[in-house]
Amino acid sequence: MKNYINKIVSLFLTGILLMGCDDFLTVTDKSSVSPDNFPSTAEQANLLLTSAYAGSHSIGLYAFYWFPMGVYLYDHTSDTYGSYDERGTSQMNKTDIDSRYITQSYLDIFKWVTFSNTALEGIKGYREKYASDKEKEKHGALDYMEGQALFLRGLAYWHGQIFFEINPDGLGLPLFEKSPDALSEMKAARASVKDTWDFIINDFKKAAQLLDSCKTEPYRADVWSAKGMLAKAYMQAGYPDLAKPVIEDIIKKSGKKLVSSEVYQDMFYGNSTNEFNSENLYEVDMTINMNQNGPWAGYTSGSGMPMVFAPWVMNLEIPFRKGREDKPENDPMLKEYDIVTSVMGGWGNNYIHDSNVRRFGFSGTSAPRRTFNKAYDFDTPKSASNFPYSFAYPNEDYVQKCRDLKADKTRVDPRLTISTGQPLVDLLIDDKGRESCYDKSGEVNNRPELLAFQHRKFTNTHGTETKINYSSGANYPIVRLADIYLLYAEIMKDSDPATALEYVNKVHRRAYGYDPNTSCPYDYKSLTERTKTFDPADHLANDVIKYERWAELFAEGQWWYDVRRWKIGQQEVSYYKETRNGTLTFNGDDYYVQPIPKLELERNTNMVQSGNYPSVR
Repeated sequence: MKNYINKIVSLFLTGILLMGCDDFLTVTDKSSVSPDNFPSTAEQANLLLTSAYAGSHSIGLYAFYWFPMGVYLYDHTSDTYGSYDERGTSQMNKTDIDSRYITQSYLDIFKWVTFSNTALEGIKGYREKYASDKEKEKHGALDYMEGQALFLRGLAYWHGQIFFEINPDGLGLPLFEKSPDALSEMKAARASVKDTWDFIINDFKKAAQLLDSCKTEPYRADVWSAKGMLAKAYMQAGYPDLAKPVIEDIIKKSGKKLVSSEVYQDMFYGNSTNEFNSENLYEVDMTINMNQNGPWAGYTSGSGMPMVFAPWVMNLEIPFRKGREDKPENDPMLKEYDIVTSVMGGWGNNYIHDSNVRRFGFSGTSAPRRTFNKAYDFDTPKSASNFPYSFAYPNEDYVQKCRDLKADKTRVDPRLTISTGQPLVDLLIDDKGRESCYDKSGEVNNRPELLAFQHRKFTNTHGTETKINYSSGANYPIVRLADIYLLYAEIMKDSDPATALEYVNKVHRRAYGYDPNTSCPYDYKSLTERTKTFDPADHLANDVIKYERWAELFAEGQWWYDVRRWKIGQQEVSYYKETRNGTLTFNGDDYYVQPIPKLELERNTNMVQSGNYPSVR
């Protein structure tokens, strides 16, 4: 147990961040802590577990980089307004080995593993030396703690799959069953892909066994969290037959159910009323931290990710004075580019890749040029409906046409409006509580053809990220019942297509505003029916299961894992075609894998690079 005390400083720093936990346990007598007796109480063991939970809140993960500088670029959820630093190579699916973003993510995944291992070792030591008989009982306090630590270690490695290859006999990750005691132990070689998946699966299996029948708090992992991730791991590792009974157990015994359409439409934006709901099996808990300015200090209870992809907002403070800005020579129609009417809601680096908007079925055009609004009332405060600039004839009805199109569920998937905000069409509340609109960044004025829909999922829809200290409280679902239903449909599609179709339709119905368990006018009639994607050449055009996984889990960081396991990189490149960084090309299996960072290759002489990425020796 001597190695625990060497980590105690960082553990205390991270331990206070159990995602808003109101029962944080502290060591009241600090003088009692020593290498020989820590942890000697359940509270101290729980502190180590708390730090394992904090692992997901590091800069390279959900505190900052994971979505906007990571998976949103790999799977083209996002495009960017410019060629920002190393992000450009990630958008082209050939990440630079010097990228600070991929380096930090790699390091933080293994920090998370280390925190989890430290918790496991501490719990084991406490069980052997200090625990009461009651704490040692099956499914008692110690089983509960150990099960959570195993779940978190498995979850860390599950995130790490972005670094390992896709073939079973390829290279996985170094596997650490305990915290390294010496530098030589840190320089571990990579296991095979198969062995890495088996390690992850074994952690989730053990976690499920230990957590079975344990009472838990909503922000902690429970048996269904473990089984949900076990099912996902089985599918991603290529073991659908093993996933099937686990999924059926979740469906029949977990008590989980799809939330109502009303809750669904509001569960991604930080409203605590609709978080930890009946559908989510596990979510990363975020709480706004007003005492820390964003994620730069390291670990935080909130997330800085939405700061990066925060939407641009129509600027209701834009100057427009009689006899000044409204002079005829200032009419935007006389200029080369449209006037910039947006204000930053955060950094606003990312917007929704146009091909995603089309994949949801949107067939409209980008916002047309604007002119002076002849109906603008100078004596009334500016608003979305009383704004100095309007669309010129013959586009005066542009807003209503777009709203009508998106409201037509026969043409456009309603999940478009859950995930995105359309510039100059969709409404949101600005920092002063006024009704405003999503807008485009001025950076796309030289590309007027771009739709440039804004990110909506996980962003603040009442105010902007700049006003909540760059620290979002929106939780991130890792596994929810809709995901499980669609995996079940995938398993059943060949042996029992009727059952597969029903489970797809359960998810589909709820998204369309209907009871998941009752047929509705929008039901799919077959698994090869035409989906909403506007492009008939899209490989999802007649693949209902894949399309539903894409649409239902859009912008939740899940699609990249599906692209990897289905090996559909070539089809995705053919569909997305380009980013703001250039024309996309498919580079074989390297497409699916992020490189081992240069820093790790230099530190660990036993580390081998993935695929054809460059090495250092």
